[in-house]
Amino acid sequence: MSAITCPKCGRPVEAVPGEPVNFCTGCGCPVTSEAIRERIVDLMLNGIRDDMRMAVARLEREQPETYNPLAAILR
Repeated sequence: MSAITCPKCGRPVEAVPGEPVNFCTGCGCPVTSEAIRERIVDLMLNGIRDDMRMAVARLEREQPETYNPLAAILR
């Protein structure tokens, strides 16, 4: 297992063997592994994409007078 470095202060994070490292012991910054950070970003982007898809479908259904000119621009 490689040593974890704080993304804020750059110091190596001291860890108790067998315990997860959640915060830098020097500056208190949250420490998250790259895999977890990528998963969070992926979930956020999927959520935003789904929200936009639902908003467009609702606009198309409830306000066709607004949706149709916008859709015509994109065609």
